[in-house]
Amino acid sequence: MKEKKVYGFIMQALIFSTIMLLSNVIVKVLPVPMPASVIGMVILFLLLCTKVVKLEMVEGLGGSLTSKIEFFFVPSGISVINSLPVMEKYGIQICLTIFIATVILLGITGLFSDLILGKDTSKELNAKDNKIDLKDRNNKGIDNKTSLDKLKEVV
Repeated sequence: MKEKKVYGFIMQALIFSTIMLLSNVIVKVLPVPMPASVIGMVILFLLLCTKVVKLEMVEGLGGSLTSKIEFFFVPSGISVINSLPVMEKYGIQICLTIFIATVILLGITGLFSDLILGKDTSKELNAKDNKIDLKDRNNKGIDNKTSLDKLKEVV
């Protein structure tokens, strides 16, 4: 059995810091209109997928940061409180925009995942609806001719 190597806090923090430094350099050098944190997550994802960085190398610190995620929302909450005049003036429009964007994003994500997985749910539902259970046919007194006609429609 192969043992997992346990990486220390300093090593894990160094990996995260290096990735964040690299993402900040990318934002400064290239005219990329994306936050450095998003670019950092993409870099980390690519490094994990290519096995340059193993999961064990960042798992401990990543789990710790994830368990404290509510702490990271405090600054954004304070920013919302500091911009109450804007929220008073445009609050309904902002909330409506967020709601509509969320619904559109959920719909597109669902369609895209169906496309990737190669599933056509409408065909699956129709196939399930058209199946005939032989036990039900015998119990409900449906004659064989009617059942054969339904089977022909399905095929």
